[in-house]
Amino acid sequence: MRQEILLELDDLLLAERELSGLLAAIHADEQEARVMYARLQDWKGQSANVLRDQIEVFFMEISRRIREIEEQKSSLLAYVQYMKQVDGAS
Repeated sequence: MRQEILLELDDLLLAERELSGLLAAIHADEQEARVMYARLQDWKGQSANVLRDQIEVFFMEISRRIREIEEQKSSLLAYVQYMKQVDGAS
């Protein structure tokens, strides 16, 4: 049983690292989008307004997804701690 728990912990910790990498990539994409959005401030007209609206929707959606991933990561880390406690108790 102890070997199985260690393998599961390794898998869980790998998943946590992958979530961290995903969050870093999403944050980098968000920063790039914010730079593009700042450039749009000089644009005028209907197409600029449409593009600004689309980017603002993107920012809202990316913020929601970041929160979801951070919640998943937090739950995963809590489960890892639980598994370590269970492993220590056996």
